Amino acid sequence: MQAPGDDASAERVRPALAQTAARLLPAVAAGDRAAFAELFDRFGGLFAASIATVQADAAARDRICAEAFTAVWRRAREGARAPEPVLWLLEVLCETLGSSREAGRRPLGDGVLAMACPDRELLLLAVAGHYSQPEIAALTGVRESRLRSILRDALGSLRGGLGGSALTA
Repeated sequence: MQAPGDDASAERVRPALAQTAARLLPAVAAGDRAAFAELFDRFGGLFAASIATVQADAAARDRICAEAFTAVWRRAREGARAPEPVLWLLEVLCETLGSSREAGRRPLGDGVLAMACPDRELLLLAVAGHYSQPEIAALTGVRESRLRSILRDALGSLRGGLGGSALTA
């Protein structure tokens, strides 16, 4: 007999932020503006902090944030089907950042944006979102051991691009 929670097919318990994203994205996909406003309220700070990691110019950051949320609105049907809604939101943000050709990028900006998905999204959760590794694992479904490896490799890649400067997540 199995103990409760030992069932491999049982769904993991998601943190409130991930539950909120999973709840709001289908409503946004249906055109619910109030749900979109709530999504903006819940994720606007994380988006702004993530953008600030890459972009130094405040006016450009505001414009990029608006563009990213416009992309979320347009692609919400895709997000409603995403298995990891927080990662999907950050992927849309990173795609928007990558397509932006703004002057004033921070030295790390190009290195972060050159990373593969989900490495860059996980790094942004750690650096810009100030989430701990257990929190990131819970938000994204990435095992902590895998997450540690991804973050270590991502930081090593960024260090190499900066000539060995000290970076930590």
